Amino acid sequence: MLFVTKWNIQSENIVEVMKRFVTSDPSKEFPEGVRLVGRWHNPAATSGVAVIDADSFESAMRWTLKWNDLMDITLEPVIEDEQVGPMAAERLAFLDEN
Repeated sequence: MLFVTKWNIQSENIVEVMKRFVTSDPSKEFPEGVRLVGRWHNPAATSGVAVIDADSFESAMRWTLKWNDLMDITLEPVIEDEQVGPMAAERLAFLDEN
């Protein structure tokens, strides 16, 4: 399952987040069942976004728990074009019938 996570670092935690980020072992950041697809940072706004691939919602939540003491995090499931296309076609067919 793909998830988009967005974060905004609380201003009083900026230094602590930077310390944790630069001193942590990237190979140990993600729990079992979670893989990083990509992560993008906006240091000027102390925010960012990441896409992760997780075996379950629970495993994705485990990763957010490693950071949510220092920042506000959202976690949203997402799907790719190949998955949403048939869903959109199904919805359009339903609307045409009604």
